Amino acid sequence: MALTLDPEDTRGRIHDLVWSGFHPDADVEWMITDEYLDPDEITYEDRAWVKAEAASACAAKRAAEAGWPEQTEYDRLEAVFEQLRSEKIIALHRAGNTLADGHDDVREQWRAAGRMESGIRGCCFYHAQDLERAVRTGRLHLAFSGGMIPEIEQREANTMAVGRRIVELLRAAGFGVQWSGNIDERIEADLGQWRKRGPSA
Repeated sequence: MALTLDPEDTRGRIHDLVWSGFHPDADVEWMITDEYLDPDEITYEDRAWVKAEAASACAAKRAAEAGWPEQTEYDRLEAVFEQLRSEKIIALHRAGNTLADGHDDVREQWRAAGRMESGIRGCCFYHAQDLERAVRTGRLHLAFSGGMIPEIEQREANTMAVGRRIVELLRAAGFGVQWSGNIDERIEADLGQWRKRGPSA
């Protein structure tokens, strides 16, 4: 029986999940068969194909990881995020699937931290679609803001300061950065390539 799934599209999705480095190898297969595809419509042949493709992609990534430097581009990015967090700026990896999702995740952390009393002065994040693009191109778009400040002028000034600090830290970490200086536009970091070791590595 022929496959009912789209091999090229599904293979691309498997690649993105595996090479993002956020998912254990054992989770990739069911994420494709039970979440990305419709489990009620795919066939036994589809499932066997996904199983083989996922195993092949995971093996290829594990083999590649063996030759990676001790500190990868992701590790340097996480060091930037750690510094931001130390400066009271919420910094999130893979925050939801859209900008709106990411801002929701930020608000949730802000509330949990104590709202205005937390001293949090801004945020920086990228979402799942940004991650997919980074996996394929090495370029990552970062959203940011100057916090939950009611006064517009103060919030905009704070957002500008947060944006400049993010750019400063990214450049210090050795990344190329493009940003217009407009607080309504995101920062683009050129990571070169996306290399994050998986949780099972």
